[in-house]
Amino acid sequence: MRDRGEQPTRCHDGVIRSAITGMLKRLIGDDLSGAVRPWDLPALRRGAAELDEVSTARAVFVDTEVLVAQLFPGGEHLVFRGVDDTWRLVRFADGDDVSLRPEITYRVALHGDGPDAVLAALGIAKPDGVEMEYSTEDLGQGESESRRGYRWTGADGRSILAEEVKNEIFDGATPYSTYLRGLVIDRDGGMILTAEDDSAVIVEG
Repeated sequence: MRDRGEQPTRCHDGVIRSAITGMLKRLIGDDLSGAVRPWDLPALRRGAAELDEVSTARAVFVDTEVLVAQLFPGGEHLVFRGVDDTWRLVRFADGDDVSLRPEITYRVALHGDGPDAVLAALGIAKPDGVEMEYSTEDLGQGESESRRGYRWTGADGRSILAEEVKNEIFDGATPYSTYLRGLVIDRDGGMILTAEDDSAVIVEG
């Protein structure tokens, strides 16, 4: 490990304790959605369902990229990935294996618009018979969220989502905002795409 003065903020004791405590609460309360990668969620939920009572957790290993926390009294280990100034839960350790698969982030150009542009950026062809889906949700206080997109699970087991999300606030002054989102879940890996304007960022893990 590097000298304490050179370590990123996430390696400070208070940040580590806060990350472990917060994520443990989410894990036990089945509130991980949005806090972990979508492809990590099923295995984490299965692991959480098998836990006996958990009284506490503490860090047993940390470097600049990986944090391992042990649960008490059961002894299970959780593996976290370092992300910016905090830690994101990835998986339960498999025996002594606390390795993490690499994540790659890169930018691509968008061609076209809407969900079709998402599929093109991901290099995925939409199967025949998959139709555009539409939904609108009232978020309250004059705000609404509309989605249109494609969603399917292929014969290879991959789950794919490509959608355009539009947020509107009906106050006569606030302009609407639109962004594109793509998600591929392929067993214990996948891709996330987020985009605005004419380019997109893809995270592949």
